[in-house]
Amino acid sequence: MTKEPGIKVTADGPYEVRGIPVATGRIVRTARGESIEWEVDEPYAAAKLVMLCRCGRSKTKPFCDDSHLEGFDGTEVADRGPTADRRESFPGGGLTLTDDQGLCSHARFCRDHLSNAWDRMETIEDPEVRAKEESIVFRCPSGRLVLLGEDGEAIEATFEPSVVVERDGPYWVRGGVRVESADGRVWETRNRVTLCRCGQSSNKPFCDATHDEIDWRE
Repeated sequence: MTKEPGIKVTADGPYEVRGIPVATGRIVRTARGESIEWEVDEPYAAAKLVMLCRCGRSKTKPFCDDSHLEGFDGTEVADRGPTADRRESFPGGGLTLTDDQGLCSHARFCRDHLSNAWDRMETIEDPEVRAKEESIVFRCPSGRLVLLGEDGEAIEATFEPSVVVERDGPYWVRGGVRVESADGRVWETRNRVTLCRCGQSSNKPFCDATHDEIDWRE
């Protein structure tokens, strides 16, 4: 990996995070259990290089304690093609909601007891509906959902490059951080990415919500 800020996925080992702030965070939910907001703590003390656990077994989470040396298969198997090639489109009111379902991390910002991100596209011309839709999409940590404007360009929140360690969940990588694979190739750079933290994703290095399905806990 070059010395520029970014994340390096090491072979069957941790993530090397260089020059990117790392902070813990959690999803705020209503009494109904609906996701409504992110709560992010102050970053850890700055360090040039941080090693974040990828096997899910470290006793010093989120930091690596070499537990992966006991046997961890971290092979990266995710589709290396651009996410645009996998997205389903849901147009409405001059905008388009795009959905790459394989990236879903089960953050559940996309739906509540009233509606969901896909159905809201039918009434997106309403300013209140559009504001709600944008808030939903911006909070989707994995980038499964991306809203495109009339010019076809993504409408995105602005994030400073950072890594948020989601409680009992993946690493939320924000702000177009460079992610390099173990073999030296660079994954497509996106504004919102979730990297597997439980060690059991079938879409490594990305989260596929396995942590939620197996009730993984820190």
